[in-house]
Amino acid sequence: MKQFGQNLQKLRTNNNMTQEDLGKLLNVSQSTIAYYESGKKQPSLETVVVIADYFRVSIDYLLDRIGSFINPALQTTGLSQENLDLLGRLNNLTDTDRKEIESYIQFKERSKK
Repeated sequence: MKQFGQNLQKLRTNNNMTQEDLGKLLNVSQSTIAYYESGKKQPSLETVVVIADYFRVSIDYLLDRIGSFINPALQTTGLSQENLDLLGRLNNLTDTDRKEIESYIQFKERSKK
């Protein structure tokens, strides 16, 4: 289940969550999350379902039972996984931070002209 741990860590970090944050969500300790991510401990099926539902991924993705994860949003939006991850990170920012980033993007766009 080492791949599960790697997938869990990727989802957690892409969503700007600490191990402690995820532990609180799952009602387990931070060290339990660390064990899951290192492959030293396996979560219960119930916990895997909660994780999959929270991150909106399939259990097959978490358990690496498919060749690659195809996010339905990729097909719908045509965005790359990298861009979807970036949107997820932007979504976790405050309104003020998002406005600052939007201003920076506008600045970069103007400087290209």
